[in-house]
Amino acid sequence: MNIKDIAKLANISKSTVSRVINNDPKVHKDTREKILQIIKNESFIPNNIAKSLKTKKTKVIGILVPDIGNPFYYEILRGIESLLDKNNFNMMLCNTEYDSKKELKYISLLMSKKVDGIIIAPSSSISKGVNLLYEKNIPFVVLDIIQDYIKTNCVLVNHFKVSYSATSYLLKNGHKEIFILDAYRENKSLSNFRNGFIEAMKENKILIKDYYLNEASPDIIGGYKTLKKIINSKYNITAIITICDLAAVGVYKAAKELGVTIPDDISVIGNDDIPLARYLNPSLTTTRQPKFKLGYKSAEILLDCIKNENFNKENVKIYELDTKLMIRDSIKRRI
Repeated sequence: MNIKDIAKLANISKSTVSRVINNDPKVHKDTREKILQIIKNESFIPNNIAKSLKTKKTKVIGILVPDIGNPFYYEILRGIESLLDKNNFNMMLCNTEYDSKKELKYISLLMSKKVDGIIIAPSSSISKGVNLLYEKNIPFVVLDIIQDYIKTNCVLVNHFKVSYSATSYLLKNGHKEIFILDAYRENKSLSNFRNGFIEAMKENKILIKDYYLNEASPDIIGGYKTLKKIINSKYNITAIITICDLAAVGVYKAAKELGVTIPDDISVIGNDDIPLARYLNPSLTTTRQPKFKLGYKSAEILLDCIKNENFNKENVKIYELDTKLMIRDSIKRRI
């Protein structure tokens, strides 16, 4: 069964069948319903490969995220899928596990599959994969981690403001021995999350000790190992700010094992506001990021690039979305 057969059964032209399959609004309602009924009765499946060869469009978008198990990315993917579905695009999802080699491999794979565009949450701010997309002039949007040396279409939140606001809140509540847990960075000096913390501490004339600045994998294990290291090293600590809520979950687990009470002994601030944050005990103070909107907006920009071929290097769009510090029960005021 092919388009020719459907057209013969409906006693109409092949082009009209094709327009129905492609959701052309110009087709009369009765004709559309007749064709769709035949398609349903005959269990017809369009040949998308043949179609893509003709149109040079696959209607597929490649998505790369570093941790598919993180609820933060789940919400972003929901936002992306919401808009793609409305526009009859499909997703091809790749999980890079914060591995730059995997990232480059998957980008090469997606390019070989002739996807129409790519949304990427890169593993670093100097991603070789992003550079490849840039050089090959593939429509793409960077999600959350702006690149240091090239200008690209990007949707993000201001991580400098996130850590600056969290640090300032702790300082106002009497904390001075504040630690920060950032993700691993190839160039630490370019980390906005780290720099927001440093700026807030300096403004309040707090000496920043080297061991205040920590790096680990942005997940439960990273937070768990970091607090264990801090406590076992017998550093004075009254508060910790984590790069993501999953790392804060790891901090909670380590604190329980070590007999450290949150917030009486250590106050904790996360980042993301995943659903789990409010159900921790005590509920986690964290920065709410507009996760669904991050995904939706990135898909919106990418589809605009594809539709208008508007992705050249001189016409990039950078959208910064607002965040909000959600005050809950994981902070104790220090006298």
